[in-house]
Amino acid sequence: MRSFRTGNAQAQGRTARMGVWLAIAVCVSACGSPRKLLKQAESYMEAERYAAAVRTYDKVLQKRPGEPRALVGMARAWLETNQPEQALTPARVAAETLVPGGQEVLIDAMIANGQGADAVERAEKVANDGGDAVAWRRLAEARLASGDLKGAVGAAEKSLERGGGSLAQSFAAWTHARTGNCGRATSLASRAVTGAPDVVEVQAEAGAVFRHCNDAPAAQAAASTALTLLSRGPFEEEQNALRRQKGGDLEGAIRRISWLRTVYPEQGDYARKLGLMWSDIQIWGRAGLELEAALNLPPYATSQGQGSIQFADRRAEELTPQERADMVARMWTELAKVRQAQNDIPGTAVALENRARTSNSMDPEDWMRAARAWSRSSTPEKGLDASLRAVDLAPDSYEARKISTLVMVQAGMPDRAIGHGRHAWAIKPGDPELALLLARIHMDRGEYRDARAMVSAGLNSAPGDVRLRGLLQRLNQGP
Repeated sequence: MRSFRTGNAQAQGRTARMGVWLAIAVCVSACGSPRKLLKQAESYMEAERYAAAVRTYDKVLQKRPGEPRALVGMARAWLETNQPEQALTPARVAAETLVPGGQEVLIDAMIANGQGADAVERAEKVANDGGDAVAWRRLAEARLASGDLKGAVGAAEKSLERGGGSLAQSFAAWTHARTGNCGRATSLASRAVTGAPDVVEVQAEAGAVFRHCNDAPAAQAAASTALTLLSRGPFEEEQNALRRQKGGDLEGAIRRISWLRTVYPEQGDYARKLGLMWSDIQIWGRAGLELEAALNLPPYATSQGQGSIQFADRRAEELTPQERADMVARMWTELAKVRQAQNDIPGTAVALENRARTSNSMDPEDWMRAARAWSRSSTPEKGLDASLRAVDLAPDSYEARKISTLVMVQAGMPDRAIGHGRHAWAIKPGDPELALLLARIHMDRGEYRDARAMVSAGLNSAPGDVRLRGLLQRLNQGP
């Protein structure tokens, strides 16, 4: 039987153990308190350990939902990890609850997600309410995203006035370049590259400004510096650019792809992307230049020495021949649209024919489009091959035979033209357009009886056609 002393000792032991566990529990609770976690998350941010900061801010919000510093901090951490889509929710909550810094982080998140146009009003309020250089630069980015180029210039200059530094200089330089003020643009870009020799974004953007303003030596120098700096780590601006494009901020996307185009001038994929973006905002001249450059650069052009080119994105080297052909065909399609918008008829014809040839098109309409474009140019004979390809693919097509007739006449080949014209007439007799064309061919050959018969046949189908009536009157007057 246990003695009282033994039992009492055991009870005391249990009490002591409970005290230890209670102390541990208190310690754990204190160590994991929102205040300590928040401090730890902020220390992670200072150390640039952003992924750890995200996890720690999340723990804070689980314990204390709506904690202001945690909401702003988590949004900032997501932005720093280049995942701005994740930043939107905490940033919106922070902004709606009027948390200090909430409006600013929401504007940054919206801009990073290509929604800068929707952030203009917020950014204007923050900037006008005693905003610093960062606030005015933020407003400039939002205005640029909305397409307000002059407004972007004004805000960018305000950022400079408030001591924005080299980043503000390079950005302001870009806004001036976009509005055609290359004197101010290149001056700011020169100051930026000198003031921030170790900042890759500044060097890349300044290089893009020089390139935009046709200062090739300065662009090459800045690009070379940026490329040297990039040996220290990846340049993720393509992802940032495409995210902005997806969100509707084409100006922001163009700005960043221009950096890459400048730093990697021998990579056709950046030229392709930039050309398509310029086309989307109908800057046809730059679109045409970039698309033509892309077609003559790897991985789209077939040329020797391609293996010596340094690719920023290894996927460009992994295109299959069919993938490459498909992308080239799409570029020729876009280039045809660009040339048509420029009223460049020969350029349109070249693009349409190359599009059909690159894709090895089996659609006769593709070749007929090219032939029609050539027929409207000053060198219609160049459409002969395209017209014959259309006939080969669709020998019983009225349109294919008709366009071949027209191109051959224009090329000075009436004997061959007449055969295609008669074939077309057999398929669709009575067309006044074709009747007029064939009648003129017969006249040029001195076959006036055949010409008169063709005009009469055309008038049977279209008795009111003034062109046929006029030609008949000439024929009745004799040769």
